[in-house]
Amino acid sequence: MEEKQIKVLLCQDSTEGILSAVHMAYLSRYGHKYINIELKDSWEPTLFCNVEDVVPDVAKAESVARAIMEKISPEAWRWVYQASMAGDPGKAQMIYRFLNLGFSAGRSICDHLSNEYVLSVYKLSRMVGRETDKLMGFVRFRELKSGILFSKISPKHQQLFFLGEHFADRLPEENWVIYDEIRHMACIHQARGPWAVARDMPLQEDAAELVSEAESDFADLWKTFFKHIEIRERCNPRLQMNMMPKRFWKHMTEMDHNR
Repeated sequence: MEEKQIKVLLCQDSTEGILSAVHMAYLSRYGHKYINIELKDSWEPTLFCNVEDVVPDVAKAESVARAIMEKISPEAWRWVYQASMAGDPGKAQMIYRFLNLGFSAGRSICDHLSNEYVLSVYKLSRMVGRETDKLMGFVRFRELKSGILFSKISPKHQQLFFLGEHFADRLPEENWVIYDEIRHMACIHQARGPWAVARDMPLQEDAAELVSEAESDFADLWKTFFKHIEIRERCNPRLQMNMMPKRFWKHMTEMDHNR
């Protein structure tokens, strides 16, 4: 009997894109072992496989999300959701294999860390969560001349959905924008209104640097304060970088001595 060719489903790098591909895989009845789910932007073409593009569909993604929560567990859904935001190019396939196992094993799947796919999704989820926790403390907003609070970040993982929820609760009365300069995405919040994440958003650098006079004065005061509370005799760069990783410094007012 002739072996089936592998079918590769190419999806968008987003939660909706990955879950839409999972939905298509289950409806196809092609056989899970013959299906791979890959991200469009990172997949390298190979010979002897059938390739299909997956169009992100919010309704299909939501149906998969509900199935995960009902047939596996809310904890499994949290793992999948956070892992789908990871910067790992192989995350779609890991999530797909994790769900294959989860829909068979049910709630207990999160205890099976000896399985490579369960462990992989768990690790991706934790990495994303740890970076989210740090960014909640390290995001620095600047007031532009337009009155909008603006922040720029360069995270390893997609963080705007988590930060949007966090800062909408902390700054509900403000118009603010958090811009991911790596992925060219922006989280936009309207004062006393909703927030949304926009993709493919080019940044107008000149406009983003036009800070208000009050912001400029406050930034100078903040940097002066940060400099004067330092106790040189107790300076510990290794500990500082452990508590405040250096990759966050470029967007932190107190660490920018040239702005």
